[in-house]
Amino acid sequence: MDKSRAVYGIDLGTTYSCIAQVDKYDQAVVLANFEGDVTTPSAVYFEDEQHVIVGKEAKGMLATEPDKTVVFVKRQIGIDEAFNKATNNFPYHYDPSEISAFILKKLVKDANDLGDNPEPIKDVVITCPAYFGTKERLQTKQAGEIAGLNVISIINEPTAAAISYGVKSTEPKTVLVYDLGGGTFDVTIINVNGGAIKVIATGGDHHLGGVDWDTLLSEYVLGVFNEQNGTSYSLEDNKELKYSLLLEAERWKKMLSAKQSVKINFNFGGMSCRTEVSRELFDSLTEGKLQETIDATAKVIEIAHQKGLNNIDEFLLVGGSSRMSQVKERIDREFNCDAKLADPDQCVAKGAAIYAMNEAYAQAVRDWEEGEIDVKPETLRGDRTRVVNVTSKTYGTDITDNRVSNIIFANTSLPAKRQMNFLTQVDGQSGVSMKVFESDFTDEQADAVVEDRFCTLLRDETLKLSKSYPAGTTVSVTYDIDNEGILHVNAFVDRDVIDFELKIEGVKSAEELQKSIAAIDKTVVE
Repeated sequence: MDKSRAVYGIDLGTTYSCIAQVDKYDQAVVLANFEGDVTTPSAVYFEDEQHVIVGKEAKGMLATEPDKTVVFVKRQIGIDEAFNKATNNFPYHYDPSEISAFILKKLVKDANDLGDNPEPIKDVVITCPAYFGTKERLQTKQAGEIAGLNVISIINEPTAAAISYGVKSTEPKTVLVYDLGGGTFDVTIINVNGGAIKVIATGGDHHLGGVDWDTLLSEYVLGVFNEQNGTSYSLEDNKELKYSLLLEAERWKKMLSAKQSVKINFNFGGMSCRTEVSRELFDSLTEGKLQETIDATAKVIEIAHQKGLNNIDEFLLVGGSSRMSQVKERIDREFNCDAKLADPDQCVAKGAAIYAMNEAYAQAVRDWEEGEIDVKPETLRGDRTRVVNVTSKTYGTDITDNRVSNIIFANTSLPAKRQMNFLTQVDGQSGVSMKVFESDFTDEQADAVVEDRFCTLLRDETLKLSKSYPAGTTVSVTYDIDNEGILHVNAFVDRDVIDFELKIEGVKSAEELQKSIAAIDKTVVE
């Protein structure tokens, strides 16, 4: 295997994860885990601080030892409280990046042990929801680094799905990718021309997914249980009850994708209930959540229309939760289309593997051109891709009166760089206050200046000036978003660069990262 194939794509999902590579036959394939499955539940069970179990066995511990089991950790990415080691509720106060690293280590360990890889897996591309901002992307990338991996790149899940789909397409087309996963939802409109992928617009909600359908079904069955047994439980009263129901609800939900109704017999605490749930009832219980995805889809279509795109050739359904029959039925009816269900569990990892192979090849060519390696890389034999992405967030800085001036808007093609100039107010001013904000605004004219209460503060710092300048001196601030959707900020006055680090809450410093790597490396992962 040449170096361009010694790279892997990882779909780090809320409920299930998987790893893929491009094999010697030029096919993107998902690698099975130790249990023989191509997807691994994103569940982590802590036997103790030095021994964790990841996957199906860990998920099975939810109903009996919920306090020692972590699920849906991806939903905690970007939440500051979850990264506060002094107060968070995770076992042994691990944070979401570290717990995600355990999942990654399980995927890689099984692929190393069961595969025919000539070298241990090291170089990977990890996917994330398109709607992730800079903080979430950096925390996802650090999860890979904590797991001991070299993260070549972070790529959006819908973009990876489009790569997997697009390399098989024989004609140019515009595709809407509706990605409903276990815990996140993305909708992205993409121009596909073989391996050329250009993202037009994206949106979604990384706290909306199949687990919300499970929760609504669980609440309904719990209501029946209470009625039949004269009890008054709620899902939050008892973790064992909650997770027992959620595990069963996931199974019932999957059955309702194939059957018109499912008979339910639920037991807890020496009591039981019997009922039957029809597909029609399930659809009515979850209609509100489905409507949220429809509204988000319509919003992204409108953004694409504003950018001059008036026709969508295909609707592509990905993510395991898109298997629910209600999804295709509603999409087809709402948007007058015939949506395609496209390898929903594996296409994201496969697309990431294809992208990883291309990135590795491009880097090898650059190394050869710059004299870093002596032998020119062999021409890439697998599928070629070229991706132009967009930023999913809007970024700006504070001005006056609690207002934010937005500099780069969501759905701007990447990479993107914008500069704004500010003036010092008094002679000899020692510094300039600068806040970095992230938001979901999309209208460049109406939302050029907004109230800061509608934005998320990423960083609040005073830029220290190296010498005394007169009032009215120009301070230039540059916002630079790379191809991964990660923001970098630089500032300078005259020709002097101002020392500034975009230190974001929950994103580890180099020292903190090494401590996490050392801690996770001591832990046995099965």
